[in-house]
Amino acid sequence: MNIEKNLRGGKFKRLLENAMVDAKNKTNLNRLELEIIYLLSHYDEISTLTDICQYTQMNKGHMSTTLDNLVKKGYVVCRRDEKDRRYVKYELTDASEQICREMETLWSEITSKVVEGIDEEDLAVFNRVSEQISQNIDKLLQ
Repeated sequence: MNIEKNLRGGKFKRLLENAMVDAKNKTNLNRLELEIIYLLSHYDEISTLTDICQYTQMNKGHMSTTLDNLVKKGYVVCRRDEKDRRYVKYELTDASEQICREMETLWSEITSKVVEGIDEEDLAVFNRVSEQISQNIDKLLQ
């Protein structure tokens, strides 16, 4: 389930912030940098600045700075799209492998605790309704 996609609000971000304390201290990365590494490792469809901004609901200026920091730290590289050179795709480097594994475990643990006591059918309904709401909002914003 992509339940974390549906939980982008402040409470979930605070939960992530608290859960990521060890990872932040070990890697010297902030919550957003760790989250971007997780997103790039976990979702094949997320690879551009626009993709990341849409998923995280963050502005491009702030996200661009954060991605630049990850590039400078050696965790991410940016490559021009072969089909359309105007687009830049972000990819993880080998240096991010351990962080990716830790973030995958952390995310899985958080998600399982957040949905504890909710059966699969209810989670499926929640995801369908959340996705429809998101699509409706996207239509209204156009």
